[in-house]
Amino acid sequence: ARHIQKILDAEGIETRILDVAPGRANLYARIKGDGSRRPLILLSHTDVVMVEPQRWTIPPFSGELRDGFIYGRGAIDMKGTATVHATLMRLIKRLNFPLKRDLILLAVADEEAGGTGATSIIEKHPELIRGAEFLLNEGDVVYVKNGEVQQYGVDVMEKAALWLRITAKGPAGHGSIPLANSSVDRLLGALERLRKWETPIQVSSAVAESYRMRARQQTDPVLKNAYANLERALKNPALRKKLLTDSTLNAEVRNTFTITGLQGSDKVNVIPGVAWAQIDARLLPGETPAGFIATLRRVLNNPGLEIETLEGSTPTGSSADTSLMHAIRKVAARRDPGVPVIPTMLTSSTDSAKFRSAGITAYGFEPFKLDDGELNRSHGDDERVSVENLGFALQFLYEVIMELN
Repeated sequence: ARHIQKILDAEGIETRILDVAPGRANLYARIKGDGSRRPLILLSHTDVVMVEPQRWTIPPFSGELRDGFIYGRGAIDMKGTATVHATLMRLIKRLNFPLKRDLILLAVADEEAGGTGATSIIEKHPELIRGAEFLLNEGDVVYVKNGEVQQYGVDVMEKAALWLRITAKGPAGHGSIPLANSSVDRLLGALERLRKWETPIQVSSAVAESYRMRARQQTDPVLKNAYANLERALKNPALRKKLLTDSTLNAEVRNTFTITGLQGSDKVNVIPGVAWAQIDARLLPGETPAGFIATLRRVLNNPGLEIETLEGSTPTGSSADTSLMHAIRKVAARRDPGVPVIPTMLTSSTDSAKFRSAGITAYGFEPFKLDDGELNRSHGDDERVSVENLGFALQFLYEVIMELN
């Protein structure tokens, strides 16, 4: 935060460091407009996920430039975008462009660990974002396949994370004498019922529109027709089975859950009195954590189990029919004529949810042109972003702001 502050201070841009916790801080910066339109927020997060240095071919925190790429943990998620946002602020300040709306930069802490940085802004400094109309954050990108741009994805809604711990209790004992009602047996029985549970199909308007637009690009006539009316296609049992082999589509049309951890005894010959499992559930817009947990209890069919919420939030969404979306479409049409701009739903979650709940229209959109190989480096090994992409994103967002102004 101090590093970015120093860069912006040198341009005469108003900045503030906002403490979140010991050693953790948010950066706030603002370029004022004439106030005739409501502010636009550029949101990024400055923390990154863990790294296994031995798996990298380049030191993961070096920021090394090699063959036109900048390597380092966070290059895609999301220090690359933070860099673009900071450079965009500098560019607009230097050009002294007459803005109608204030331009606010937020570079926040701990998005990867509960979003405490964003929460701190909303709860402790609401005056800094009061009245803001739009927010641009991480989320979706410009998709490339075989060197050709396929679509611009703009995340307008996202599923919410609901992290649960399911705990079973039973008599403890020696492993040499089996107990039919042990905590482990009770837990495994419940988890087997959970594994067989098929959550209902629900096609949101954003997902339906997204696939209608993708239908135009399909060469397979079956997929073309199915995507054109996804909700109807998913009511056909044979077609539903084929479509839901696409794990991303499956996650876009239902509440999902993944068993991510199990814990019993630390010793092989001890039957533990307590065993637990961790569940990563992701909820569609319209669902609530309380409603999902109530359904989960009925599925598990064991009132003796304890269900603890480790983290939970309510899914959020924003309208896809706004002046910000129109500006993105207009710039995309100039850059890549004929390529669709598709509103999408993230199957994961970001800090956008917190700002949507505060009444701000938030889109997840980073104009980096990426294929699957580059996307998979996010949270992976040898994460990188091309210098060309940084330049493209900077120019694209500059033009969006000019259109929106």
